[in-house]
Amino acid sequence: MNWVLVYEEELNSNHLVQLTDERHTHIRTILKKDKENKVQVVIPGSGNYLFQIQSISDSSTTLEKIGSLPDVLNPLSIHTFFSLPRPQTGKKLLHLSGAYGVNSVYFYATESKNKEYWTSPVYSKDTLSYLETGLCQTGNHRLPNLTLAKSLPWKPFLKSWKGKIFVLDREGEDSPSVFQESIKTKEEVLFVFGPESGWKPEDILFFKDCGITMVSLGKINLRTEFAYSALLHRLFSIKN
Repeated sequence: MNWVLVYEEELNSNHLVQLTDERHTHIRTILKKDKENKVQVVIPGSGNYLFQIQSISDSSTTLEKIGSLPDVLNPLSIHTFFSLPRPQTGKKLLHLSGAYGVNSVYFYATESKNKEYWTSPVYSKDTLSYLETGLCQTGNHRLPNLTLAKSLPWKPFLKSWKGKIFVLDREGEDSPSVFQESIKTKEEVLFVFGPESGWKPEDILFFKDCGITMVSLGKINLRTEFAYSALLHRLFSIKN
């Protein structure tokens, strides 16, 4: 964890925050900071800041905001859609989303067999924490909007999207211009990742009927988290 995450509402009127949770433990045992040392802090929705340790003990650390830092990351203004993956994969997708600062993340159960994954803590009480690890990793301060569509059909959602949609599939169009366009356009861009077993023929037909573009990251099957990482890296390189 390169950055300590603090929410604006945790600060008091004197710009102080007292930490007693794992953030305190991290500062004390991993960063090995002491009184009057400085730490980098990311405040979601606000920016990057420098805080100074006012006091530190076995049980708590008190930090004071002393100044702002230049933004370390220019987040990716894209939206992402995932066919509900295994919980262990979901953790990685959430972390990457927070690390790169995408606009939003949508999880839909596109197949009947993956609906059971909704019962995992990854998609309930622990979801936010995995997004937060991404912010702490890179210093990105845009917390992605998250939608867990536990009982909603996915095809009407795609049909109602106001903007561009790109479906990731190895049989899709492998054109660098597609990724250039997704960064430069002013439209809302949604990247769609399907099940690792691949899209069904009726899904492919649905995309064609809706005029949805299918794009490829290469002619090999990738695990979802690797495909997502490859896409994010590619878009980030273009943007920066």
